[in-house]
Amino acid sequence: MKRIFALLLGVLFLIGCGSSQPKVPLAGKYKFEGISYTHVQRHEPTKFLYQSPKMVEKKYNKQITEALTKENLLDQNSSDELKIKITHRREFIGEATFAKSDRMGNIYLTYEVEVIRNGEVLRHYSSSELRFNPGVFGNLKGLVGQNNDDSLENKAISANVKEIVSTIKEMK
Repeated sequence: MKRIFALLLGVLFLIGCGSSQPKVPLAGKYKFEGISYTHVQRHEPTKFLYQSPKMVEKKYNKQITEALTKENLLDQNSSDELKIKITHRREFIGEATFAKSDRMGNIYLTYEVEVIRNGEVLRHYSSSELRFNPGVFGNLKGLVGQNNDDSLENKAISANVKEIVSTIKEMK
């Protein structure tokens, strides 16, 4: 009986030590000044002109601000500050080979979201590298080498913004 009681007490002790601390409640609305943006591109196209990295950054900022406003998540007087770091990577068809192409192949996203209050990080989320999936017809367009304008990238930005805002909404 003593052994069972000692074992039960030991298990309860280990369970108690393994439990996490309660999270600090968030304000629910955030102060947001803009993203921290990194653009990665390993090939410079010469035949087609794509939007500049500055333009891509502006689109992310504008769409994220609009989405956060629509979801009623912004308040510039909030004590909780939202920090978003985005790494946007363009991949061109054949860029890893000797037969490089100026047609866009894939768009990849890596992002981090932090909620900060008085210099202390209350929540942190870091994604792995995510590849934009343009769907069946978008993939077929890529296979036949028709991605030579900004449409693929603009669709990727919109989808990536939805992913980021969804992550922010889940932070509680």
